[in-house]
Amino acid sequence: MKQPFAFILFFASIISFFLNPLPVLGKDSNRLRIGFGSCLHQDKESPVLNQWKKESFDLILLLGDNIYLDHLVAEEKIPAYKKQFSRPEWKAIRSESKILATWDDHDYGINDSGAEFEDKEKSREVFIKHLGSLMPKGRKFGTKEGKGIFHSYFLEFKKKKIHVVIPDTRFFRSPLKRKFWSYFTGKSQYGPTSNEDATMLGEDQWKWLEEELNLPSDLLIFVSSVQVIPTEQPFEKWGNFPKERERLFQVLNSAKTSDLVILSGDRHIAEIYEYPFSETRKYVEMTSSSLNLPLPFLQLEYDSEYKLGSAFREENYGTLEIQMLEGKLVWRSFIKDKNGNVVLSYPKNDSN
Repeated sequence: MKQPFAFILFFASIISFFLNPLPVLGKDSNRLRIGFGSCLHQDKESPVLNQWKKESFDLILLLGDNIYLDHLVAEEKIPAYKKQFSRPEWKAIRSESKILATWDDHDYGINDSGAEFEDKEKSREVFIKHLGSLMPKGRKFGTKEGKGIFHSYFLEFKKKKIHVVIPDTRFFRSPLKRKFWSYFTGKSQYGPTSNEDATMLGEDQWKWLEEELNLPSDLLIFVSSVQVIPTEQPFEKWGNFPKERERLFQVLNSAKTSDLVILSGDRHIAEIYEYPFSETRKYVEMTSSSLNLPLPFLQLEYDSEYKLGSAFREENYGTLEIQMLEGKLVWRSFIKDKNGNVVLSYPKNDSN
C-alpha cells in the first residue's frame, strides 16, 4: 500500500514543478536574496522603494496592504493601484527582481474585512489585473471556481528547493469577534472566537495548503498577511481563530520540508518571534510593516514570551538571505530601516 501512495506524491510533485514558472536563480552565485514588506500607501513618499532598487533582490514578496483605499465598491480601488505602481521606482525594481504578492484588508475591501465583504469577487479581478500582471507569467490564483488569490512558487538555489506558499487570509475568513469595550473607544480590537465553525482559510484552501506542504522542499517560506505566532496583541491575527491557528501549526509541523520561516505584515511595526512548537520543529516569524505608513502615536507593541527583542516602529522592510554552508542550506533574516540600516536580525538558521 505504501508504494502506490509514494508514487502519487512523487507524481504530484512533478506536476507542481512543471506547472510553476521557471525557478528563480540567485544573481549572486553565493546567495539568494529575498526582500519583503507590507503597508504601502499610494499617496505617501516611500524611501524604501529606493532601497529596493539598490538591493537588487532576486525576489520581492509584497505581504499585503499594497494600496490604501477602503471602499465597498472594488472598482473604486483601481486609481489607487494605478497611482501606486506607476511610481518610477517600480520600473527599476521590476527589471531586477521578480515579484510575488498577496493582499490584506485595505487592498481587499475595507478595514479588517473578511468573507463578508460583498464585492470580493470583483476585488479579486482588480487585484489580479493590477498585481497579477507584475508577477511571473503563468500564475494561478485561488480555486478552479475563481475564489480567493492563494498561490505558490518554487525557487531553486544550489540544487535545493525553496517553496514559497502564499495563502489568502481574507476571502474565506469568518467574521472577527470584536471586544465589547472597543465599540466605545472607536478602536477595532478583537478576541479569540468560541465559534467552532469559524475559519481563517475555508476548507477548499485548507485542502490546497495541505497538498502544497506535502510537496518536498529544503526550505518553506510561509507568507501570511497577518501575524501567526503572537496572541497577546488585540488586533487581527491567526490567534483570533484558535482552532485554525493550531491546525496551521500541525500542518506546518508535518510539512515535507527541512526548515521553514514565516513572513507576515499588517502591524505597522517590525517584530521577530521564535516559537518552539516541538522537539523537532520551531517556528520563526519575521514581521515587516510598514513600508511607508508608521503609526508612532498608537500603542502597537505588546509583550510576548516568544518575541525576540523589541519592535521597530518606523518605516522598514525585511530581507531573507539564503546561502549554502558546508553542504547545508542556511538562511538569515534582517529588518532594515528606510536607509537600509539593520535594526533587527535573526542571524542564522541551519536547516536540518
